[in-house]
Amino acid sequence: MKEMISLHSPGFDALLFWAYEFLAAFLPFLAFFYFRIRKQENRPSPFSRVSVLVFVFYIIALYHFTGAGTLYDGMRYRFSLPDQLNLIPFSNTIDPVGYLLNVVLFLPLGLLVPLLWDRMGQFRSVLGSGAALSLFIELTQILNNRATDVDDLIMNLIGTAAGFIVYKVFDRRTESRFQRRDIPLSMLAASILLPYLGRFFLYHDMGLAKLLYGF
Repeated sequence: MKEMISLHSPGFDALLFWAYEFLAAFLPFLAFFYFRIRKQENRPSPFSRVSVLVFVFYIIALYHFTGAGTLYDGMRYRFSLPDQLNLIPFSNTIDPVGYLLNVVLFLPLGLLVPLLWDRMGQFRSVLGSGAALSLFIELTQILNNRATDVDDLIMNLIGTAAGFIVYKVFDRRTESRFQRRDIPLSMLAASILLPYLGRFFLYHDMGLAKLLYGF
């Protein structure tokens, strides 16, 4: 019989931290989403609602993997802005794996944004969204003592552009049958901002660590 995961084992603790982080980011959006849908006269179709939730899951994963800073990170770390800020492209050691990951992380954004919001179907709109979100994440990383690097911004933009190309190919082959036209544009802003605000104010990883390990 397979050995069950015991309490406070590394696997269980990692799952607990992940669940805590996810719920901190997801619940504020879920509350908004529920009340927004209830008050809307022309409610989005069930498929559109699921599509929005998939997008929010992606945004939450993006904040997790990029290490977006939280309120408690800012309280814990001391940082020196000149040491963390790099505004000269490709002036540091080239990291092919890191660059590729930055491209891959933003590829879904370039695909999902125009697919879910038809008013965002122009390349400049999608690229602007990618640039704004990438810059926002880079700035929040100052809170947790991570580097803010223009190279990451460039790679994120390449990923967003690549995602948009995938969207255009998919959209033409399916003749726009999967494009969502009943999701309000305000839901895009809420899908990006509310998960971050929930994570920012509610996710205190060291606080949970103190409860688990008693230090």
